[in-house]
Amino acid sequence: MFALANIKERKNMKEKSIHFRINESFLERFEEALIYEGLTKTEVLTHAIQNFCVTVESRKMNDIKRQYEVSNHLQIRIDTHAKYEEKRVDLDKIVIEKLHLTKNEKILDLGCATGDFLIHLKENGHKGHLTGYDQSTKMIHDAIKNSKQKNLNIEWIVGDARKLPFTTNAYDWVIARHMLYHVPDVKNAIKGFKNVIKPNGGFIATTNSCFSLPRIQKLCNNMLTEFGFPERTSPANSFCIENAKDILSSTFDNIDELIISNALIFHHAEPIVKYITSMFPSLDIPDDMELYLDMQKWLQVETENIISNIGGIWRDSKNVGIYRCN
Repeated sequence: MFALANIKERKNMKEKSIHFRINESFLERFEEALIYEGLTKTEVLTHAIQNFCVTVESRKMNDIKRQYEVSNHLQIRIDTHAKYEEKRVDLDKIVIEKLHLTKNEKILDLGCATGDFLIHLKENGHKGHLTGYDQSTKMIHDAIKNSKQKNLNIEWIVGDARKLPFTTNAYDWVIARHMLYHVPDVKNAIKGFKNVIKPNGGFIATTNSCFSLPRIQKLCNNMLTEFGFPERTSPANSFCIENAKDILSSTFDNIDELIISNALIFHHAEPIVKYITSMFPSLDIPDDMELYLDMQKWLQVETENIISNIGGIWRDSKNVGIYRCN
């Protein structure tokens, strides 16, 4: 047990419940208020639901910002996939092949993070204008630093993908690699992306299956349950392999889908613990270093036990989807 008293206290603080107590006097007051304001129950309920959705979407975006405020959180996961993949897959190389570039295209990279993709294009002779766009100030700061160190001329912008500040038909290609599942109201966001794409241009997105890394997802949820917090749904649910074509087809006529099946292979607990720990800022838990340390200790013990019980090899399947649209 790790600091059991503190865990129980945090659990009590974090647990959420909604109780509706509707009695006759309350309903009478409600009816009187509706008459006074000249409103219907439907109008009031609609307004309440809209406010609730705005609040939840705002919290979701803030959670994402917390996750990406420190670039090494993302880098840990990128490095884990690169190092422990069963089959070595260069996703950026596949995306570039899908673009069929002449090196003169104007390209917008949404969710550009620290800029590696566009920097790679520029280093390999791309002459067209390149724009990296990300909601994280820290990520854009690092992208600016990385491109300046290599004397590369790339435009970097901090902003919300739902509110692109570009003119109609501004880009030949818009790219969104593993970021659309972070965007609220993703269908409307994609419509906004199409507005800035030239008539003969296109859009490329990449995402995961919502069933990817089932063992890591299960371990993460077991940890949350152990410490009294709500389980985490797959972060890719809102835009994943299982629904991507349906979502994209509401905006684009032609969609080419490529699914790559792969897995992560581990023989030791450490990289698994680091991977899950890198997700802590995006989980619905307090920003509490003592709690984080307790969770890490629990993860280390639990992961070692699981690996021992399954014969020393942890295999976690994952599927990645690449979508070329126009």
